[in-house]
Amino acid sequence: MKQTVRPLIPALLTALVLSACASLPPLKPLDPALKTDVQEGCRRPFLSSKYRLVHALETLTPDGRKGTAIGILMADPRTRRFQTALMTIEGFVLFAAESGETLIISRAVPPFDSPAFAKSLVEDIRLAFFSPGKEPLAWGRDEKRGALVCRFGRADGGFVDVSTADGGVTEIRLYGAGQDVRKKVKISIRAKRGLAETVEIRSQGWRPYTLRLRLIESEALEMEPGTAR
Repeated sequence: MKQTVRPLIPALLTALVLSACASLPPLKPLDPALKTDVQEGCRRPFLSSKYRLVHALETLTPDGRKGTAIGILMADPRTRRFQTALMTIEGFVLFAAESGETLIISRAVPPFDSPAFAKSLVEDIRLAFFSPGKEPLAWGRDEKRGALVCRFGRADGGFVDVSTADGGVTEIRLYGAGQDVRKKVKISIRAKRGLAETVEIRSQGWRPYTLRLRLIESEALEMEPGTAR
């Protein structure tokens, strides 16, 4: 029996690795002359200067439970720092935190006092509003979906794909180190950089959820880069 099992182990491991790698789609190379336009398109969904944003939030879990809240975000893409608060429609603060080198939580009421919630929220904000990097590791066309893609590496061994398709809709995919899709962000057409009318975040982690954001109010807290005074 041992002689039968042992040869199977490498084969099983190889199959698992190939299956995981299949989650990260290959990119078809494009004309190098298109590089500037493609990479600019990949930067366009994200904030380029400091803003205060107010969103109406709707959460949906796989069991059909829904929740609503108001989200306030002050974000600076240059420093990648932000302050955020979640509150009820009536104005009761459920969660408040400031992220810099570390996350400082000033208020968290149950069930928003979980470390896993705070970690996921920080990841959602950075994924949806901050560019994943200055230069992508690779760029090209996803042949299966037909979208133009910029692929960025992460310090944890994962990847972020930013893709733009016809109609102006952007999709961001977060891959884990095993190249499994952990989160998807869909951003609608934007009037200005980082100011999408709607954003949808789908998490496929240990506690799946869908988070829909609808922009209510935006305020620039500094001049846009390249804007004359």
